[in-house]
Amino acid sequence: MDAKTSSNISPYVLQTCTDMVAWDTLVDGSQQGHVFSKSVFLQSLGLPFTCYVVASPQGELLAGAAIVEDGHRMAKAPFAFTPHQGILFAHSVAQQASQKRLTTEFRITEFFINALLEVYPNFSMALSPFFKDLRPFLWHNHGQEDQPKFAIKHRYTGYVNLYNFDSSEFLTTVRSVRRQEYKKSQVKIQTSTDLPLFLNLYQQTFERQGLAIDVSTLALVQRICSQAIETGIGYLSAANLEDRTASMAFFVTDERSAYYLFGANDSTMREVNASSKLILDNMTLSAQKGLQRFDFVGVNSPQRGDFKLSFNAELVPYQEVHLQAHG
Repeated sequence: MDAKTSSNISPYVLQTCTDMVAWDTLVDGSQQGHVFSKSVFLQSLGLPFTCYVVASPQGELLAGAAIVEDGHRMAKAPFAFTPHQGILFAHSVAQQASQKRLTTEFRITEFFINALLEVYPNFSMALSPFFKDLRPFLWHNHGQEDQPKFAIKHRYTGYVNLYNFDSSEFLTTVRSVRRQEYKKSQVKIQTSTDLPLFLNLYQQTFERQGLAIDVSTLALVQRICSQAIETGIGYLSAANLEDRTASMAFFVTDERSAYYLFGANDSTMREVNASSKLILDNMTLSAQKGLQRFDFVGVNSPQRGDFKLSFNAELVPYQEVHLQAHG
């Protein structure tokens, strides 16, 4: 760890973390940790990034944040396909008694904001749904009318709780159209390694919606998927009917959650109702693996959001925080 910023009046020190084993351990142990802050996922984005940690003067790691960089600035959050990369608190902080924990998290966040603003001319983060106390952002430069304030943008994702998950019982809770699609579908759900086929279907899915997907975005999707498969944090699942693939989805996982990151369909096979079975069977698989929740990774557009929530997902809020401090 290299000391980057410190303060004589603060009990905390900001450091850069280059030990990715130590970084991933911090992420895994944090309630705000998720696969999108893991070193493997960060490396797959193809942009420079720095992992910062807040430590005590004795060297105890208390919090961290992975910052994707755009030149000398923080890249505007959220970066493509990465819903959260905000501040995360160490397990030791989460274990503190309630009032002490609230105070500690508040002070660490306040320190993090001010310390990072000494490094970057802006501040942009998408915070985890498990990051609860926004007061340090709301109160930044409080009472100073000529100083910049944070803009806070509310976002939503959808969770399905996988604790004691029973697939038959859960099926009765999803929207009736999804339940009927699931029951009618004859597709077989199988793990796939055919990434080129998925990318082709993915591109076609956007084109059908009148949305052009550029070469760089498709290359990013390919890089995320291939590195996730190679390192074991992701897998590709396909819904097959005889010798044809009707639908495919890519999932990433961490210690607690499965994330529905990408989906693609063959428009000529809509009648086989593959998507519902693909999602529900992978939800069951995630529960069998002992994961705690299934995350639909955003329900922030009308059509896709409604589709995802039709699986009886709980609507879960999170926030983006943005500040333009100086040029």
